[in-house]
Amino acid sequence: MENREHTNSDATRRAFLGGVGAMGLSVASGPSWANGATAEKVLPPKSPMGIATTANAAHMRGLDVIEPMRNDPVRYLEYCRSLGAGGVQTAVRTDLKRFRQRLEELDMFYEGEAALPYHPDDDLTAFEQSMLNAKELGANCVRAVSRPPKGGNRRYTTFMTMEDYRSWEAQANAVVEKVMPIVERIGVGLALENHKDRTSDEHLAILKKIDSEYLGALIDPGNNISLMEDPTETVTKLAPYAMATSLKDMGIAPYEKGFLLSEVRFGTGIKDQYELFSIMRKHNPKINPIQELITRDPLEIPILTTQYWETIPGYSGRDVAAMMERAAAYTTPLPKISHLSAAQHLKIEEDNNRDTFQWAMSRAF
Repeated sequence: MENREHTNSDATRRAFLGGVGAMGLSVASGPSWANGATAEKVLPPKSPMGIATTANAAHMRGLDVIEPMRNDPVRYLEYCRSLGAGGVQTAVRTDLKRFRQRLEELDMFYEGEAALPYHPDDDLTAFEQSMLNAKELGANCVRAVSRPPKGGNRRYTTFMTMEDYRSWEAQANAVVEKVMPIVERIGVGLALENHKDRTSDEHLAILKKIDSEYLGALIDPGNNISLMEDPTETVTKLAPYAMATSLKDMGIAPYEKGFLLSEVRFGTGIKDQYELFSIMRKHNPKINPIQELITRDPLEIPILTTQYWETIPGYSGRDVAAMMERAAAYTTPLPKISHLSAAQHLKIEEDNNRDTFQWAMSRAF
């Protein structure tokens, strides 16, 4: 049985690799230009926009048909540049010297990632090492997300009561306070993302409380739509603390419990991402444009249910009817990938990223 399963897996992998040439996918050996071709002749123009790891989630995992790119940070960097990326936002734990060398050779910018502890009493060794790695690679900041409870990271599905949410929020804020002496000693900024957890006002509260030049916001214009915020509202409130961003255009559509929310190609969603980035840049002229077009099925935002509002006090005055009308008026079909093969998923993800870098090339970033 084991031999037969192994043979079938190999056959699937060979069939996939045999077809990637027609689809333009980069396989385990990396992009063709990385195997000896001269960059000047093969590389596409470099976009001013960088890419978040989650925009390459399928390629990072490999989906059992290509070697996961998370296993080789240099190969991942080269792959991103082959798409047109001008920089990357990712965690690097190995091959730091070689990674830094390739960054410089490719003239790309770098932002790191660091996993915050779940509890303030947790060991901080791994977090500190992530910060040190980011500094060694020349990052000016790292992306960080307050660690959610096991089993979820979205406020409206993870927490059943306001008491549950406030308990987590206090713990998450205490973690940020706990790590700040490490952050300030190392001298690399911590960019805390609004991650479908805190409202923009709650996010502002922890930033103002700590009040450190080394703590800022990673502004995701799309995430807080799930909390019934307009992207312009979210960006405008957090812009004074803008340190990094995850730009994403969003499409919406109604469903029986509320609305669906999905990353879509830039220029086809509900908000102009260049306009939103310009608001951030007025407060931080050095902020890097980073895209996070995640290729996945739409998320369900159940605003027509009572449970949704249990953990979002003060937001019940938001115009639900207007939101549902807006969702119904958005006519572009939302992408769905769960029914696709691994090869198709990888192809669409790559096409989405190439298209986004092309979009950025025509803007004055």
